[in-house]
Parts: sequence; structure tokens; C-alpha cells
Amino acid sequence: MFDDGAAVIIALFIDPHMSGMTDDVIEGKVSETQFRRAVVWLAGSRLSGTLLAQLLLVPSALLITLVAKAI
Repeated sequence: MFDDGAAVIIALFIDPHMSGMTDDVIEGKVSETQFRRAVVWLAGSRLSGTLLAQLLLVPSALLITLVAKAI
């Protein structure tokens, strides 16, 4: 469910921005270095978000089972 929401958010906000930035690089308004930096930050943030979600998955599941048992 959340994965679908993330895909929609990326399609609405990130993809158009990166497309515009690509056009700006072609037109010479933005340097290739700035564009590469933006791509690295985008990929890094997606990777760190995925890793953080994985780290929170097991503790969250354990908390849910404890609460469910208490009820």
C-alpha cells in the first residue's frame, strides 16, 4: 500500500523535476556536475529510506505483536 503511494509521489514530484533539470543541462542552464550531484542525492535518499524502513520493520512487528497480546 505504502509502496504504491511512494510511486505516485515520485511520479508527481520527482520525475518532472528531474526531467526539467535534464532539459536545463541540455540547454546549458545547469551544469552536468550539478545534475550528477542531484542524481546521486536522489539515489542515495531512496537507498537510505529503504534501509531505514528495513531496520524499523522487525521492531515494529514485535511491538504490534506485544500490543496484540496485551489486548
